This record gives sequence, structure tokens and C-alpha cells, in this order.
Amino acid sequence: MRNLLYMIIMAAGVVVILAEVNRLPSSIQKGFARHYDSVEEARRSLGFDNILVPRYFPEGISWPPSFIFGQKTPYRAVVLEFKEAKAGETALIIIQTSRRDSELQLQRTRLTELKEDTPYRLKGRIARLQVGTCDKGIPCSRISWQEGDLYFTVLYLSSPFELIRIAESMIQ
Repeated sequence: MRNLLYMIIMAAGVVVILAEVNRLPSSIQKGFARHYDSVEEARRSLGFDNILVPRYFPEGISWPPSFIFGQKTPYRAVVLEFKEAKAGETALIIIQTSRRDSELQLQRTRLTELKEDTPYRLKGRIARLQVGTCDKGIPCSRISWQEGDLYFTVLYLSSPFELIRIAESMIQ
């Protein structure tokens, strides 16, 4: 009976030690790129006052984001990806970052062929509107702007008309 008790205590000790060792990498790498389960969790963890999320979504884009990725180091950034409900493919990507021109490093879907690049007035802000094709020749559009010390990029696999409505709904 005594040996059984020692064995149970030892097994419990090993489980506790393994649990702590498993948590160690995430404690050491706090701030490095990782996946989040919710926008609120990402906001708190990354130290953003607010993460801009559209109030308008085109029909067929599903909420909540299918993928939330963020980092604190070497600069703060969050990426939200939304899927098209029917096809199940990523159709909308929103990037918020503290570093100019870093959005390309964070995109899994890219604008590969640029057909038009023009300045655009977005609710009083100067934005850059780009239209072209993304991976696999899919028509897409991207709009980018700065607000304070943050940079925003919205990529939508469709026409720029819906993209503009999405971006406008993000700005108060």
C-alpha cells in the first residue's frame, strides 16, 4: 500500500513538472508571433488600444475571423482573416501594424499583379487603393492608410467597391 502511494505521488509530480516544462516556451517567447482565439484576446495580449474590425461585411463573409495572428516583437501587428462562407476560402484580410510597409510580410494571400495604384480619400484620410489579381489569378483589391502611429491594410478578393465600404466601416 505504501509503495502504491509513493508511485501515485511520483506520477503526480511528473505530471506537474511536464505541465510546467510545456508552458516554458510560451513564457520565454512572449511577444513573438502566435495564433489567438479571439480579437479581444489579441488586443489585450498585443497591447493595442483597439483593433479595428469592420462593421460592414459583404454577404457571404463569415464572422468571427477564421484566423487571428499577432506579434509584439519586433513590432506590434495583428492579422485577421475572414473566410467566404460557401467556398471556405480566405476572402478578406485585415492587417494592423505599428511598422510601415510590414503588411507584406504578414499576408498569406498576396496581390501578385498590380493593375491600378491610386491615392484615395478614405473618410478624410489619404489612403492607397490598389487593384489587381491575387494568388491563382483571382481579382482582388487592397487599401492601406495610416492612423496615428498605426498602419492599416485591408485586402479583399473582389472589386474595390466592396473593399471601400469595408474600410469605411472600420473608421469612426
